[in-house]
Amino acid sequence: MEELELERTGCPSPPAGDAAIASLRRALAAAAAELRGASGLLSGRAGERARQEALERLRQVAADLDRAVRSSSPPRGPIPPSTPVRAHVLVADDEPDARQALTAALDGGLEVTTAADGQEAVDLTRSQRPDLVLLDLGMPRLDGFQVLEQLGADPSTADIPVILVTGRGDETGKVQGLSLGAVDYLQKPFSERELRARVERTLRLLRSQSALRELAQTDALTGLPNLRAFRARLDDEVKRARRYRTSLTCVMADLDELKPINDQLGHAAGDRAIAAAAAVIRGELRETDFGARCGGDEFVVLLPHTSAEDGRVFAERVRARMEQSALSAGGCPVALRASFGVACRAPDQDDQPADALVRAADAALYAAKRAGRGRVALAEPGKVRP
Repeated sequence: MEELELERTGCPSPPAGDAAIASLRRALAAAAAELRGASGLLSGRAGERARQEALERLRQVAADLDRAVRSSSPPRGPIPPSTPVRAHVLVADDEPDARQALTAALDGGLEVTTAADGQEAVDLTRSQRPDLVLLDLGMPRLDGFQVLEQLGADPSTADIPVILVTGRGDETGKVQGLSLGAVDYLQKPFSERELRARVERTLRLLRSQSALRELAQTDALTGLPNLRAFRARLDDEVKRARRYRTSLTCVMADLDELKPINDQLGHAAGDRAIAAAAAVIRGELRETDFGARCGGDEFVVLLPHTSAEDGRVFAERVRARMEQSALSAGGCPVALRASFGVACRAPDQDDQPADALVRAADAALYAAKRAGRGRVALAEPGKVRP
């Protein structure tokens, strides 16, 4: 069998840039969506509570961007493969000498921020999202146990590791701290070597977990996010649409002629057709959009702040580009065709579950299939139902 060649799109190349740039791009995309939603609330006739929530979200966006820039912006010039990203550590202790000693012990390879009491530690952790927190137990306003409880109860900080660094030597305090989510416990006085070793071990584990999580949420064939990542993003986008009362459109896509390609040219050719379709979809996404492969030859796209009609236009553009990106095998053209279903969640549909939007788009997709394939079908208004 002659090798299948792509005339126009080809297989998607690896994502541009390194993981740091990709992380920054994701943060910028999320921030753009939050800023649009918050600006609508602040400029409209929203109540005081809604305005306060919008302001809090804006503060959170600023913190996310600060952290993304710190950890994602590469230095100018070539980057040696072994160059580590500077991790950000928050040191929370009410004693100035202790804060100074901890900062000095970590100096050299880490970015360090300090907090003088428990409440400040909570506020800085929420706003700056450090990679690690070194936390004293005995502090004013909030003690270390209360800080652990508040950080653990907040989804935005629950995964940030905390190492307790305290003068308390009783086993009860250690057990309580670990049960509240601390990952390690270091008693004062401590050696600088031991502190650095524990910090480095925790950060190493954190990097490994992040890499595994990224790998687990990426489709190996296309490089797009997979179904697991899509489900998490869907919940986030629906919550954001509810909060700011904005529209959210979902587009489902399914290749029409994959089986003949597999049967006639083999599954390797079919895989390249799937990769080519993914490349077309990726090329049409905005920074705030989200596209994923949800299995086989099916794809799903979320378009925030997008009406049903604009979603239809997007789908038509992708459909046309796929047909223009014909595959060639043995000199014979093989059309890359797909059907699309589009559904929109209206701004006032607060009571609709997240998966109702996907079900409506899926139903529209099958309507497009029944109507002859290679076309776009739009879900009827009001069809997004539980």
